[in-house]
Amino acid sequence: MGKKDGTVDLRIKRTQAAIKASFFDLVKDKGFEHISVKDITDGAMISRNTFYLHYADKYELLNKICDDLMRTLFFRVGKQLRRVQKNYFTTESVATIISLGISAVDSDKEAYKVLFNGSNGDVLTEKLKPVISRILDLFTEDIGGVDVFSREYIVSGIIGLIKYYATHEVDDIEQKCLYFTGLHLGKIIEFANEKREKMV
Repeated sequence: MGKKDGTVDLRIKRTQAAIKASFFDLVKDKGFEHISVKDITDGAMISRNTFYLHYADKYELLNKICDDLMRTLFFRVGKQLRRVQKNYFTTESVATIISLGISAVDSDKEAYKVLFNGSNGDVLTEKLKPVISRILDLFTEDIGGVDVFSREYIVSGIIGLIKYYATHEVDDIEQKCLYFTGLHLGKIIEFANEKREKMV
């Protein structure tokens, strides 16, 4: 559906934007399980044939929306990672990284909120897991990563923070992340630093 030079036609962009806007309005009002392709096309003021030119069904639409959010999140966090020295972690530096990662959802916060609050929140959660795991790998690859139990604990905790941040009004995210990091990740940070020192 793109042009020969790889760009996307403006009409296609507008159609996809209308489909997504209709989708989010409907999920917010009725929940994902209770909407149909006809509901989406009526809201977007397009034909069902036009919808099927872009998506096989509402499930593919949901997955593509989540995939787009994940790409954006990884890109934004990746930009922040390049600014951080990771040769030695402190509670403060890790808390800063976590708060930057959580704040990276800001421009898409309403989308996250609708998806988490809808009956399709599990899809977004499952999409977040490999993204958060990959980001964790970027921090710990030089020490051989972390064990599977620590990984599950950290990934689940950060997804929980993202979900809470997206679905609530949160003030002073930096302080909240500092408290979370000190309480839950202090020993893991100590272990990682000790392992780095032994490898020097």
